[in-house]
Amino acid sequence: MKRRDFLKLSGATMMSTSLLSLSQAVAAAEQGEDYKALVCVFLYGGMDCHDTIIPLDDSNYQQWAKHRSSLLSAYPTPRTPQNLHALSTPSRFNQRKFALPPEMAGLAKLYDQGQLSVIGNVGPLLEPVNASHLEQATASVPPRLFSHNDQQSTWMSGKTEGAQFGWGGLINDALINTGKTQQTPFNAITTAEADLWLTGSNTFPYHVSDGKAGIIEILEEFDNNQALADYFAGKENSSSNNILQQDLDTLTRSAMAANSQYNDAIANTSFTLPQFPTTPLAQQLKNVCQSIATRQQLNTKRQVYIVGMGGFDTHSGQAQSLPKLQSALDGALVAFNTAIASLGLEKQVTLFTASDFGRTLAVNGDGTDHGWGAHHFIMGGAVNGGTIFGDIPPPELNHAFDAGSGRLIPTTAVDQLAASLGSWMGVDDSALLQIFPNLKNFSGKLSLFKA
Repeated sequence: MKRRDFLKLSGATMMSTSLLSLSQAVAAAEQGEDYKALVCVFLYGGMDCHDTIIPLDDSNYQQWAKHRSSLLSAYPTPRTPQNLHALSTPSRFNQRKFALPPEMAGLAKLYDQGQLSVIGNVGPLLEPVNASHLEQATASVPPRLFSHNDQQSTWMSGKTEGAQFGWGGLINDALINTGKTQQTPFNAITTAEADLWLTGSNTFPYHVSDGKAGIIEILEEFDNNQALADYFAGKENSSSNNILQQDLDTLTRSAMAANSQYNDAIANTSFTLPQFPTTPLAQQLKNVCQSIATRQQLNTKRQVYIVGMGGFDTHSGQAQSLPKLQSALDGALVAFNTAIASLGLEKQVTLFTASDFGRTLAVNGDGTDHGWGAHHFIMGGAVNGGTIFGDIPPPELNHAFDAGSGRLIPTTAVDQLAASLGSWMGVDDSALLQIFPNLKNFSGKLSLFKA
């Protein structure tokens, strides 16, 4: 285990819990178990929303195809209307129709089944903005737009790189403060190094890799020799008067205890998950399912997870790389949905996608450049499925929400999406306004969930 990974495990606390079999866990769920989990799938690099939600009505498709002509000729599977997966489109879009690309047949089916929806043109905002505001320089906009690191941070925390707390962690803080969940090491789990989104004042990211918590591998080499374990736990320093040393030793012992508890819970819980694809994202989501299956052993009623997938910065070679990414995303999300249903928790687990930003409608040759707003997915049995929330601007340049070259100015703020997710988890409105102070500048939360 790498030293930096070991040190990241600070903040864990030891607890004792009883073990339940999967059948007991499912029975608890059927009896109305008070459990909810939020899973963020972060798509690093900036996913091309224009090639994810594709116009299907003839006039808008032709307009879109005109702007994307140099890319369309290079896709392995042609993006012709016959190859796209049509989505049932809300009536407010009038004659406009939309579809998913050929590689997302599974997500299109989930949409049709009412288990998945689209959130249109969402992104970081401080207040409502349009192209006229930008032209007149009267707009208040998030700083450092189009920068990968800064916009990843802004999506996760509302602030640019260097932010201390993320809204996933702050949501969990609020749940702890109101007694809806206990503070445990396992409230906020990452498989993707994305610590910021999970970090709150009393919430700390817990790292899981390959289905288990970190271990000190040398201990296994020596059959978990107690003297060696005591050395790593700092017990030989127990009489030290150095306060920093004492704190470090306490954190180390707590982390080792938490890791042991987590791994024991995984090993001692009986569950069988459906088969997952072998892609990295699918395997991360499998790890999330395994963790959720042990929720009662870990004494958690609310959990936030984040997983990650890279490769979406498609400045070049987009026609070759993006279909593979979309296929991997499709397979991973479909497998996760099936697995969560097999645990009887489809109404208690919600997954959503996020990304640095969208991309330009205009093509730079054989790729696209950094954008702003983007379209995303939300999935789960509690979701108002089979619809599109928010807006999807037309596939043209120089419209009211074009920041240049088809970069979409968001019409839905991340704060609105995040507050809606937080509300579903059980955070009250007053706490949401503290977490998302700019929420008051917008029309309110989204109606993402069934009553």
